[in-house]
Amino acid sequence: MVIEARSAEEAKKRAETMKNCPHLIVSGTASNVVYFVSIVPEEKKWWLKYPETNPPKEMDAGMVKVYVIENLAYPEDFGPRFPEKIMEGAPCGADCRTCRLRKEYDCIGCPATIHWKHARVGM
Repeated sequence: MVIEARSAEEAKKRAETMKNCPHLIVSGTASNVVYFVSIVPEEKKWWLKYPETNPPKEMDAGMVKVYVIENLAYPEDFGPRFPEKIMEGAPCGADCRTCRLRKEYDCIGCPATIHWKHARVGM
C-alpha cells in the first residue's frame, strides 16, 4: 500500500501508527509518501483494498494505491504477529466493537485485540 500524506511529518506519523499491526511486514517513508507491505489472509483481502476505494476522511490522503500480490513466493507461510499483550483496541486505533466494516465484510477483527474471532493457539 502506498499513501501520499500531506507532509513528511504526517507520513512518519502514519508509519508509526501502523507499526504494531499484526499483518505488517515492513513500512517506511520517503518524503511525504508512506509504504506498507502486509500479508493478510484471503478473508481479509477486502481490508487491503478498502483504503483505495473508500479513503477514510481521517486519512486525508492525496493518493492511496494498493498492489496485491496473488502468488506469494516468499515467505511460503505467514501468520499474524501477536503483541505480547492482547489489547482492547487495535494498534492502528480502530475499535472492533464499533467498526461498521466488521458487519459489512464479516470481519473477524484484529488479531491484536480481544475481539479477534479465531482461537489463539499456544497463547
